[in-house]
Amino acid sequence: MKITIPWFQKSSLKIKWSVGASVAIFLTFLIFGFLQYTLISRWLLHDEAASVSQVLDDLNDRGQNIDDLLSNRTLFQQVLEKGQSIRILDEDGKVLLVVKSIHTTNAKVPFVPVSGKMVSLTHIDDKKIMVGRSPFHSPSFNGYIEVIDPLTRYEYLMRNMLFVMMIAGCVGLLLSAFLGFMMAKNFLKPLKKLSSTMQNIRKKGFQERMEPSRSKDEMGELTNIFNEMMDQIEQSFKQQKRFVEDASHELRTPVQVMEGHLNLLNRWGKNDPEILDESLQASLQELSRMKKLVEELLGLSRAEEIKIGANGETADLVKVVKRVIRNFKMIHEGFEFKFQYDRKQSYPILINENHLEQVLVIVMDNAIKYSASIAKVDISLKATAEKACLKIKDYGIGIPQEDLPHIFHRFYRVDKARSREKGGNGLGLAIAKQLVEGYTGTIEAKSAVGEGTEILFSFPLYKDQGS
Repeated sequence: MKITIPWFQKSSLKIKWSVGASVAIFLTFLIFGFLQYTLISRWLLHDEAASVSQVLDDLNDRGQNIDDLLSNRTLFQQVLEKGQSIRILDEDGKVLLVVKSIHTTNAKVPFVPVSGKMVSLTHIDDKKIMVGRSPFHSPSFNGYIEVIDPLTRYEYLMRNMLFVMMIAGCVGLLLSAFLGFMMAKNFLKPLKKLSSTMQNIRKKGFQERMEPSRSKDEMGELTNIFNEMMDQIEQSFKQQKRFVEDASHELRTPVQVMEGHLNLLNRWGKNDPEILDESLQASLQELSRMKKLVEELLGLSRAEEIKIGANGETADLVKVVKRVIRNFKMIHEGFEFKFQYDRKQSYPILINENHLEQVLVIVMDNAIKYSASIAKVDISLKATAEKACLKIKDYGIGIPQEDLPHIFHRFYRVDKARSREKGGNGLGLAIAKQLVEGYTGTIEAKSAVGEGTEILFSFPLYKDQGS
């Protein structure tokens, strides 16, 4: 046992499965065989007892006196064919007649006086013997009749049955071990592939995937979950890598500017009040821009991690648009904001209200920032059976057609000098796109130089269970 347990613990899952299946099947067969053996044994013993009882009844019914009983050769012949033997004894237990067959037993059965018919199972010399006793009375004789059954047929059947069960048990054990091994080998193929894929991922990177499984069992589900998990890990890794690359790229310029001013001050500029003030102001400006840039990068990373319907939150699109317009009116008093929508229609959409407001603020801020002589922003909202469509239009400088496909890319600026002058980093629309698409919405832009820009949104309308 001390050797077996450590060996079993160190064995492969295939061996453990095979041994476990074999033991389980063998124990089941053993319990079933034991119950079957016991039931058949009792049934055969009951049948033998009934046979002995029937012989006793026949002897009592056909024998009117002792002479008639002794002359009934036909009855004796029937008894002899069953391998039984008959003893006739007087009141004192003295044997008057013994009729034996060649299959009967030589065991000495003790005399037991009885008052009525009795059939019992006796063990003599470690052998089972069925003994039937009955009193016999006639005008000329009072004694007893005994029928002794050595259970030859019973022993023969039970011995053969035990032998067959042992052979069947051994064959079943080997067969179950083989089938268990084959089943384990087949069932563990996905796990082996999973292990191989994980090894390849460790060596080559996150691009490796398992072949999608069509089965609906636990192994197929495990395969699909693994692939989904690896997609998420790869996406998170790419986001982290992109964040580092973008941050290092965009922060290089302000850091170099600050470094240049500090070196200038360190060499001789600190003694010149005008140079000192100019360098400090420039450094503070670059530091403020770095702070804003880092905040936008973090916001973009969080936007990329949006889980669709994660909290089941909904937002009233009209309510949020009105709030954003109200806030912008306070800041930009010279601008005109026109909002058109169907007041009879409701516009609930499945999105976090803060995220929706963030998207609208980004687009509205761009609309105001790049407006020219016409200080006006038009907002219109329509609904179809499944979607809410929102349009925000400004009358600003517009976007050239060659730049239009790229405005949602991170750090892309149509006019870099002008964008930096207005405080833009090229991340606002990228954040808006990530947030909108994170909630299964869409965002696109239409524009012409000198005619303004239209930003078009579509959001799936939220419908509760009772609608």
